[in-house]
Amino acid sequence: MQNSKKYKLYKSGKLWVVGAVAVAGVAVSSNVAHVSADTVSNADAQAVKTTDATQSDKQVQLTASSTDTTTNKATTDDTTKTATVSSTSEKSTVPTTAGTSVTQDQAKDAIGKAQDTVKDDAKTASDAGVEVTTGKTTDVTINDDNASSKTNEVLSDLNKQDQAVKDATAKQQANDQAYQTATTEKTDSTKQGQADLDNATSDLDKQVDTTEKAGIKVNVEVAQSSPEYKDLSGLEGQDLLDAMAYNINLYKQAIANGVASENADTETLAKLTAEYQQKQADYAKANAERDEAVEKGQSDLNNATSDLDKQVEASKNAGLDVSVEVSKVSPKYKDLTGLEVQDLLDAMAYNLDLYNKAVVTGVSTEKADTETLAKLAAEYQKQVADYEAQKAAVDKANADKKAAYEKALEDYMNGTNHTTSMTAQTQTDASSGQYQTFMNATVDQTKGEFTLEHDMNDGVHIIGHGVLKGKVNWKIVSTGDGTETVTISSIELYSYTYTNAYQNQAVNQNINFHVYDNEDNELFSVYHDGNTTFSKTINKTAQINKTFKISPNETSPLARVLFVDDNWIWNTHGQVSTQIKNTNVAPKAPTYEQDPVKPTAPKATVHHVQVVAPAKGQEPAVPVASVKKVTVADMPNADKPQPQKVAVHYYNIKKTPKVEKTATPETPKAVETASILPTTHASESHGGVLLSAMAGLASLGLAFGISKKGKKPN
Repeated sequence: MQNSKKYKLYKSGKLWVVGAVAVAGVAVSSNVAHVSADTVSNADAQAVKTTDATQSDKQVQLTASSTDTTTNKATTDDTTKTATVSSTSEKSTVPTTAGTSVTQDQAKDAIGKAQDTVKDDAKTASDAGVEVTTGKTTDVTINDDNASSKTNEVLSDLNKQDQAVKDATAKQQANDQAYQTATTEKTDSTKQGQADLDNATSDLDKQVDTTEKAGIKVNVEVAQSSPEYKDLSGLEGQDLLDAMAYNINLYKQAIANGVASENADTETLAKLTAEYQQKQADYAKANAERDEAVEKGQSDLNNATSDLDKQVEASKNAGLDVSVEVSKVSPKYKDLTGLEVQDLLDAMAYNLDLYNKAVVTGVSTEKADTETLAKLAAEYQKQVADYEAQKAAVDKANADKKAAYEKALEDYMNGTNHTTSMTAQTQTDASSGQYQTFMNATVDQTKGEFTLEHDMNDGVHIIGHGVLKGKVNWKIVSTGDGTETVTISSIELYSYTYTNAYQNQAVNQNINFHVYDNEDNELFSVYHDGNTTFSKTINKTAQINKTFKISPNETSPLARVLFVDDNWIWNTHGQVSTQIKNTNVAPKAPTYEQDPVKPTAPKATVHHVQVVAPAKGQEPAVPVASVKKVTVADMPNADKPQPQKVAVHYYNIKKTPKVEKTATPETPKAVETASILPTTHASESHGGVLLSAMAGLASLGLAFGISKKGKKPN
């Protein structure tokens, strides 16, 4: 067993420290424990694919009439030995106690490290195929009095959960190892056994092919060998390995028996083939004269047919409708059945004379058809030439019209011609008076880039200016019928810059600037007192994905993509919107000229003459052979082990802060400004900034009776 180290960051006071956590690669038990954390990701169990060894349809086993058997040396003495597997797990490394006099920070840090270990081990278990279920997170509040006892209680529970995860991992890996080992041994044995059987079958197939080419009929039978394999359903671990070894030994013996049977059939068939080939040599000699005459006759007919086929092809290329019929001539030959010696030779001479005369007549018929077809093709080609001369001018004119129209139609159907306009609007809560404030917007109508500028007014001076820069992205796609699909895909925020001009003289210096997408999701915010110049790079993209279709000459509705709140004593707002018009115009279809009348292609029928050749002398009796191909039933596959299951749950540790009393000021001030916004935690990452902003605004509302909240534009 090997241990791998994973490194995690944990917080110690105000410092981030790197800690190494040992993770053991072991297997799993089926116990279910309960553990907890903020998030746990479950990895899907990897599916191990096993391929059953299947016989090819062509590998059929046949047996010749032979009683001889031989033992195959490759498989007889090869006995498979049982492999072994262990499911022992290592002990949990999570401590059960944190010691005495533990501070709240030390308690939270110790529990955090322990939960990181459980999470890592749960991740290892999930990667190994264990079904890890994460329960609800438990909130635990600690203080200086109970820090040690609560920490020991939580660590003890995390230790038990971690041990359950390690046990489940060990059991899972042991089952997976047994499954992989059993599957590999089955595959290797099947591959070797099938190779041995395939070699014997290949030798038998070659001999069967040689025998059938010699004219001998071979009956092929299939013999299925089905050993009584053990059922592997539901077996895991060592039980699976033992059962698989038993099945492999049965399989190997069946292969050895099959190889011996096929080798015996191959030898028997080879002897039978040699005897029959000698008889056929005597038969071939008696029919030599017949073969020579038929060869010459077929050559003469083939030459005449070749000339006719060339003319048929040339006539079809010229446009003629030519059909070919087959005329088969069968002279009244003498029956040669049972004839031998001189009687066979005399009867063969008579038949060959009839055959030669029929060949001469057939050659004459095909030559006459060739000449007639050539004349007909020449006449039709002249008619076609006249037609093509008349049609040339019409084709030229119509082709030009068609090309121009199709080009214009394609441009219209697939066009994305359009005009784009963008507008920016600003609203303020104080357009006049002591706290007059403003926001200006400029937009690049081509690129979609925009700039929003606003001032900061403390009631005495314009103390500074803020600038937000970004870009709106859109895409226009043709729908293929002139209509366009417009998608406002996203908005990019480049940067925000604030330039200070005067010191802020207002009592309330809680300035906050916010940027929202069209779904009211906050994209950027910054809090400052207005007294310092700064620049922040945002580089953030927000998806909008607002899609609409516009027909030719139609304009899309004005769509808002961004709005901004500059909140202080008085609030300033701004928004950016875009609008697109489809400028595609459909072309007018042309009027084409009429084509001249095309001449009708003539029809012709020609004949291929075939003369039935005289029969050969009676062949020697064909022996019948029977051989057997052996197939061995495949071993059953191991079942993929069921995933182990384990449940974990985690803790959310809350510290109890010390409350410090503050002295009451002797002279109360008329206005007191909130300077600290509510604090958010990691688990409040979504909406945390928004809650802080709302709390800050609420404090402003209590401190200043003259301040009012401006509405965001719709």
